[in-house]
Amino acid sequence: MEGIKAKLEKLRIESEQNASRASSYENEVKELKAVIAKQETEILSLNNKVTLLTADLERAEKRAEESTAAHHERKAKQLDGEKADLEKKHEELTAKHTALRAEFDETLKSLEAL
Repeated sequence: MEGIKAKLEKLRIESEQNASRASSYENEVKELKAVIAKQETEILSLNNKVTLLTADLERAEKRAEESTAAHHERKAKQLDGEKADLEKKHEELTAKHTALRAEFDETLKSLEAL
């Protein structure tokens, strides 16, 4: 009987130790689950930030493209205006040259007639 009581006491002590370890592990699991939940929340937050930043980047790139296109369009209009001005000036100078050439030829003829 004494042996059975000793064995029961030993089993009770082991049971209490096992229960204590189980409780400790359960607490550790709860803490780890809390850490995982916090990290998942942080991941979601970072994914949202990435999405927002990607959208901002796309808008900025589109704006930059539009701005560049507008700049090139303004430059093209400016160059077209300068071209038109130079063509007009060329026509004027050609007309003056033709008139001076005719006057020169007439002057030569009148000098030869003398």
